[in-house]
Amino acid sequence: MKHLMSYWYHFAIMFEALFILTTIDAGTRIGRFLLQEAFGKVYKPFQKTNWLPGNLITSGLIVFGWAYFIYTGTVSTIWPMFGTANQLLATIALAIGTSFIINRGRKKYAWVTILPMLFVGVTTMTAAYLNIKNIYLPQAGNVSTLVPGLINLVLTLSIIICVVIIFSNAVPNWIKAYRGE
Repeated sequence: MKHLMSYWYHFAIMFEALFILTTIDAGTRIGRFLLQEAFGKVYKPFQKTNWLPGNLITSGLIVFGWAYFIYTGTVSTIWPMFGTANQLLATIALAIGTSFIINRGRKKYAWVTILPMLFVGVTTMTAAYLNIKNIYLPQAGNVSTLVPGLINLVLTLSIIICVVIIFSNAVPNWIKAYRGE
């Protein structure tokens, strides 16, 4: 039994180091780049990714966002939105893979990416709807959970809108390719 617990301990440490910390690191970097790009529309120096004040300000704001969620709640505050974002990112990757396969003239193999894309996409969009209905709207209606509820709601809706835009652009092109146009 003692051996089993030592394996569990090592697995837990490895999980934290490889999954949780890399997820936070990647999320912070992506958030910083997106925030720098957005701020760069207002103040041009932010567009320079090597501008130290811009890096520090945007990194600080993103880290503050992470810290705010952790301080005001638990991991369960952002976990449903994180899961939705993760799975819809997989759906987008499969849509890009489908486009790549079709554009390479291998449309008979597109089903290999279309089937899992449809499964993951439909399942995750349904879960996102349920998260919005059952978690985020009730949170947004409560004064004590208003901010996390609104942030999760806005971010989930943004992700859904991005997926819809990508599909509304890709699917007509797939159809044209199948028709030989």
